[in-house]
Amino acid sequence: MELESERLERSQLETLSTAELVRHALAEAKLLVKAEVLHAKKELREEVKAARTSGILLGAGFTLGLCGLAALFVAIGLALPLAAWLGVLLVGVVMLLIAGGLAFAGIKRLPKKPLPHTQERLKMDFDMARETLQ
Repeated sequence: MELESERLERSQLETLSTAELVRHALAEAKLLVKAEVLHAKKELREEVKAARTSGILLGAGFTLGLCGLAALFVAIGLALPLAAWLGVLLVGVVMLLIAGGLAFAGIKRLPKKPLPHTQERLKMDFDMARETLQ
């Protein structure tokens, strides 16, 4: 069924003048650009959401890392008189491990390639236009 409607459109296009064909091509290009912009906006929103989550995790990991370093320095200070230094040392190590895990999770969630779907669609559109014009 789609082939018949495509043939009908081709037969209509064959009856158009050059100026009308150019107008039609420009209108189609305008629609294509609008569609690509809409797709790019959607994809960008998704990537911003992922980057936000990644930023939160990285921020939490950095903050806990600083707290862990502070606790380790406190442990070193408390280690001199041999008081309750072991507990402070263990808390510092655990905080650093948690901070490392959060930082790792945040780095894994960072987008690796920006707007991959939009780039792929634009490449396909470019290839199709080049094939059509040749």
